[in-house]
Amino acid sequence: MGVYTNFETGVTQSVMTADTSVQPVASPNHCSLQQRLTGFGGQARVATAFGDVPIEALRVNDLLRTFSGRMASVRTVEKVCVDGDFFSKSASAFPILIPANEFGFGRPMKAITILPDQEISIDAHVVSSFKTADELCSKARTHRVKTSGLSYYRFHCGEPVIVRVEGLWVRIGH
Repeated sequence: MGVYTNFETGVTQSVMTADTSVQPVASPNHCSLQQRLTGFGGQARVATAFGDVPIEALRVNDLLRTFSGRMASVRTVEKVCVDGDFFSKSASAFPILIPANEFGFGRPMKAITILPDQEISIDAHVVSSFKTADELCSKARTHRVKTSGLSYYRFHCGEPVIVRVEGLWVRIGH
């Protein structure tokens, strides 16, 4: 695992990778205001081969259930801690809160904090289109959450996949 802190942006990042001989993809300047902000707040549950697991409990090589029905193996898990200085530089970076059942029963299953550029589908059984969380802020109860700091999580499977997080289909690795 590598841990990096960028003191200019106030971002601390820790990365677990499947291949420990390879350097983590992050660097001290990894997160900037130009970077796509994807990921989820803690406690968001991800559909795995052994049930819904809180995102912070995901480990490398865990198997995730995908929209296509096959399993995808987790290759990296990242925990990114952002302080208030980062958010003070761009209001568009604030996370978005989607209340439980905002898009219909069980979508999401419980309130979820999601980063602005994370792509999700609001469709129940068919994934016909994706929108960023930012694009969904116009929904009745979905809104930005002002915060002085946040730890969020993201994961990758080594290929683009569509998986379920809190009952919502989300696109990972695009």
